Amino acid sequence: MIEVSPDFTAKVFAGCGLDRYTTASSALGEMFVAWSDCGVSAVRIVSDEQGFEAWYRERFERGCVPAVEIDPIATAARARLQGEDVEVPVDLRDCSPFEERVLRKAAEIARGNARPYRWVARELGAPAAMRAVGNALGRNPVPLLIPCHRIIRTDLTAGGYVFGTDAKRKLLETEGVDFGAIETVTRRGFRYVGCERGWFCLPTCGTVARRIDDPGYMGLRNAEEAHEHGLVPCHLCRPIAA
Repeated sequence: MIEVSPDFTAKVFAGCGLDRYTTASSALGEMFVAWSDCGVSAVRIVSDEQGFEAWYRERFERGCVPAVEIDPIATAARARLQGEDVEVPVDLRDCSPFEERVLRKAAEIARGNARPYRWVARELGAPAAMRAVGNALGRNPVPLLIPCHRIIRTDLTAGGYVFGTDAKRKLLETEGVDFGAIETVTRRGFRYVGCERGWFCLPTCGTVARRIDDPGYMGLRNAEEAHEHGLVPCHLCRPIAA
């Protein structure tokens, strides 16, 4: 009987296009990272290989084997999960067209920013689809690579997350989102923050919320009040009706 090594078997599977996986460090600890020839297909917290493979098969209806060699896709994913600003291809073939649109929009949100579910729905031209947006984010196969943690509740609290609300808040605070300042803005009844440079923003736009008590910044209760001050909407956070 000829014995076949696991490495040889894995190489054969990879040569047939079967998805591979490895582990990578991240801000939330060790993760399994799976990828296909199209890009990274899954990111999940490490538990055990058998459990990950079973989850992967159930979610994607195809198998996934341990990687023998780390190719450029996996290398880029590892670097991105460790905070490097590198491009990582992602494989969203198993998402619906709407889910993919939601995830692509979430990917546009820069570090240090957050946006409410309503903002995403409005940006997609479906302002009533907040629940559908939340469901799509909940099915994000590549969290951290596509930063669905940057989408928060309409009341500007963190909300749910695949890795838990505490993890979501930790990620956002590490990135520079100041929930204390945001809570101060909302507690005072302000919906927007304006600045003397001529525009107004969502409280979650960059670091604007923490400056509300600084000279040159002001709290605004609605868009009409902003217009009375001659302010225009920020071109980055696009705050109107968010």
